[in-house]
Amino acid sequence: MNKDILLKLSKTLNTEYEIGIWSETTDFFERQNSIADFSVNYNDNQFNVAIKLKEFSLNGAKTIFALLVRFVEYQSTFYVREDKENSVEYYLLSSTDNKKAFLFHIVFQ
Repeated sequence: MNKDILLKLSKTLNTEYEIGIWSETTDFFERQNSIADFSVNYNDNQFNVAIKLKEFSLNGAKTIFALLVRFVEYQSTFYVREDKENSVEYYLLSSTDNKKAFLFHIVFQ
């Protein structure tokens, strides 16, 4: 699966803003010692998350991402990872059986 397929799939689901997802996500990030700073915004049916790690590494980003997924995911979860020179980007889509879903674009630096 690539990013375009995942984004196309998200258009078939209800990805409207959900305060609970925003609250749980910010609470989760506030408790992570390896994060120096973060922001969570919602635009165009997706949560945009920027994370500045205290010490950037692919392994560190993968660990935080895996913990986040376990913390907030619904029944079905898909993601795509794109490795850049100085960052790692994830597109995360998770949904329930009744098509309630959330879409995250997460950038780790």
